[in-house]
Amino acid sequence: MATIPGSVGLPILGDKSYEFYKDPVKFCQKNMSSNKSRLFYTRFLNKPTAFICSNKAVHELLTDHNDSIELGYKAFMGEIFGDNILFSDGEDARNLRHSLQQLFTPDSVDTYQLTIDSVVDKAVSAISTEEPVCIYSLMKKVCTEICLSLFLGLNFSDASQTADTIVALTTTHWHGIISVPLPLKLPMTNGSSYSQALHAKDSLLKIIISKREENSGKFVKSVEDTATTSTDSLREVFINNHLLLFTSALVPKALSSLLTSLIMEVGKEDGGLQEKLLSDPAMMEAVLLEVQRLYPPFLGGRRIVKKDVVLGGYKIPEGHSIMYVTQAAHRDPEAFTDPDKFNPYRWINCSTEEKDKLFCFGAGARNCIGQHLVGKILQTIVVRLLCSWKFKLIGDQDFSHKWLPVSKPKQDVKVQFSSRNA
Repeated sequence: MATIPGSVGLPILGDKSYEFYKDPVKFCQKNMSSNKSRLFYTRFLNKPTAFICSNKAVHELLTDHNDSIELGYKAFMGEIFGDNILFSDGEDARNLRHSLQQLFTPDSVDTYQLTIDSVVDKAVSAISTEEPVCIYSLMKKVCTEICLSLFLGLNFSDASQTADTIVALTTTHWHGIISVPLPLKLPMTNGSSYSQALHAKDSLLKIIISKREENSGKFVKSVEDTATTSTDSLREVFINNHLLLFTSALVPKALSSLLTSLIMEVGKEDGGLQEKLLSDPAMMEAVLLEVQRLYPPFLGGRRIVKKDVVLGGYKIPEGHSIMYVTQAAHRDPEAFTDPDKFNPYRWINCSTEEKDKLFCFGAGARNCIGQHLVGKILQTIVVRLLCSWKFKLIGDQDFSHKWLPVSKPKQDVKVQFSSRNA
């Protein structure tokens, strides 16, 4: 069987992590070009790592090999989050998924709509037309408020000081997620980002416990009802750690990333596409799918091989790592015509098989259990925004994206809003 092209290099000296983090898209393009393959080997995080940039091979990985691979995140983020569904594998993962899925069924998501509407209506009505608005900052604020209101029962109007404290803590917590895991404190400093994140985690858990005692929200109660662990102590850990995961910055960062990319693309148009989004549900779905394709919030994912696997005709041995690159797989010319072009019309009347080429929310048995809720939030924000406002990108801006830790514009891209009823 053929060997994936590339070289794993020497331990430490041959590691390419810095080059990857500096510019991951350029790194992948360079290696795909030099190896003449969308699968290539290198040394990443000091482990022999197969990079998978082929759409077909990523689909194989996520749908066909769950028993041969495990998630590769716990070593880096486990202490930041504690045990939860994000770091589980095998039977534990299946049991957790079964318990939590009922929180995100279409019927359950419908019960969250009033909370989503309340936050979005307030945010949309407060938009100013006097000055251009930084769209990522606006979307991050709205999405953070939605998530904390929904998942923790927080009322931003009645508890603004508490809300500000929680937002600040989730920001510190997030910075620890994307830092090197060294929980060290140096004299005369506030400690590393990682150690500060651990402190923020403890503070957030105390707030979560306090909000649970207040019986603060429907979602909190639903998480408590799903906890079926064998002992009271394990039940408390299950509840608190999953509420920590849901209220962390991961979800609002992903939502604001997608919304910012959507508004950037739609704001480049002359306004016709904005009208179509309001009048045609099929176009709304098509634009959301195309934004997911071109601008997935998270660049990709990591796996560890437990048992030899074959991807794209290449064997990857036990113990090696896999880095699948969603961004590159979504721009694979074998999967999509004109892969770098924003073309929502490619999704009109498309088949299920075509939609299965998107991995924005994963795929297979480990796909995102909350994607229906994500879709509901995205559509609510876009529709409410377009019902009240027209928007246009300000010219002479840098519209290029950065991809780590989430995809977003490199610069603060601004749009000008104008009243739709003016």
